Amino acid sequence: MTYEYISQLLKNHTSIRLLKADNAPLIISFLFSTFKEEFSNQEEGGILEKELSSRLSDILYVLNEPNKTYPKPPTEYLTDWSNAGFLRKYPGKTDEFIYELTPATELIFKWIDSLEKREFIGTESRLKYLFERMQRLVGKTQMNASERLAQLEAQKRILEQDIEDIKAGKLEMLNERQIKEEYFLIEDTAKSLLADFREVEQNFRDLNRNFRRQIITTSQSKGEVLSDLFEQQDFLTQTDQGKSFTAFWEFLLSQSKQVELEKLIELMLNIPVVQKMRNDNFRMELLRNSLIEAGDRTNKTTNSLWNQLRKYLEHKSFFENKRIHEQIDEGLKLIFEHPEIDFTRLPALEVEDIIRINLICDRPLFSPPEQVKFKKQQLQEGQASGDNELLYEQFEINIPKLKENIRQLLRYQPQVSLQELIKVHPIEKGVAEVVAYLDIATKNGERHSVSTSEQEEIQICNSQTGQIFKVKIPKIIFS
Repeated sequence: MTYEYISQLLKNHTSIRLLKADNAPLIISFLFSTFKEEFSNQEEGGILEKELSSRLSDILYVLNEPNKTYPKPPTEYLTDWSNAGFLRKYPGKTDEFIYELTPATELIFKWIDSLEKREFIGTESRLKYLFERMQRLVGKTQMNASERLAQLEAQKRILEQDIEDIKAGKLEMLNERQIKEEYFLIEDTAKSLLADFREVEQNFRDLNRNFRRQIITTSQSKGEVLSDLFEQQDFLTQTDQGKSFTAFWEFLLSQSKQVELEKLIELMLNIPVVQKMRNDNFRMELLRNSLIEAGDRTNKTTNSLWNQLRKYLEHKSFFENKRIHEQIDEGLKLIFEHPEIDFTRLPALEVEDIIRINLICDRPLFSPPEQVKFKKQQLQEGQASGDNELLYEQFEINIPKLKENIRQLLRYQPQVSLQELIKVHPIEKGVAEVVAYLDIATKNGERHSVSTSEQEEIQICNSQTGQIFKVKIPKIIFS
């Protein structure tokens, strides 16, 4: 912490500028009460401008009595705070803007919360947590197999002793003080985790913004721009933060872990001591949904980057094709303007690859369909010899579930084939489910693609007989 660093920090850091703002009490109290208390259970994490402006108008009306301390209209204050970096403002699905908290504002909330005087400072739980983390760090990095075995044997003896005590009717229970310490530690960790997500999301958003700026201002070739983008993206995903987020998201997407987390939260909140000390500013029962929503927003930011990349490539390809046609027209114009020149005797251009020409004459001629003539014969009703019970054993393909399977994998990668998809989500309802995936791909041709020139082999297992069938279909790519 040098003098120069602190000086620059006080001038430029958004969180410190928020603390030094003239309207800091209004900004911090209003944003906290709105985003963390009243609208804390919002699924999208943002608030519409109309709702936010209405609430700010009510607050300003109270504060402006009797002196008009805040003369500007609410929307102007919101715009000022967005320009200063205290709020993020972006257009929603409709024409109305949406506001979200920025990492700098989340950091201020976290810091102010740490200043509040607590009922007591829990040290035992944090010391045990520190001790357990150190044991895990040392144990998992210990290369000596005998020492690791000795540690595991010691843990085994402790577990066996606990089992014997429980069988003997000796149940070790946490007292009220220990319960409070543990819950405070859990709550602090959950708050920090949710606040840190804003910073992770902001890092990906900065990469997205820099890429758009580079597209507009650069004179580099398409290959150089893409190379820079992939280098930045690889750097971000290969950092400790990026790897940690990927591991977190894979862990949270596990259905069994989600069920376990929900059950643990429910059991914890039913503890009488916890019910008495719960903080109204933090909804622990919404933790799972909040974590999923925060991680999903980060993934959507990454997907936005790939959408910008796709648009950039389409834009570049359009102008490159246009330039090729212009050059062809210029060549034809030269030929007509200079008939005295024999252009056929000019040096030939050697093409490394074979030029594939598809002539109209290569197409087959029209063949009229064969007409089938039926004899006029009286048909008599016969006796059914087969079992028609199978006609009533129909089932329905859950299309929304198949689309959700596709969306889950696209959160980790820009494209996924049907072959890769069924490795994670196996086919459960036979060929009909494969046809449903094909239908999804063809109906959304702008994003997905079906390549008739390539084929892939899909294995389908009969759940009743265990027999495996193989089906060849056109290659399907979801993106």
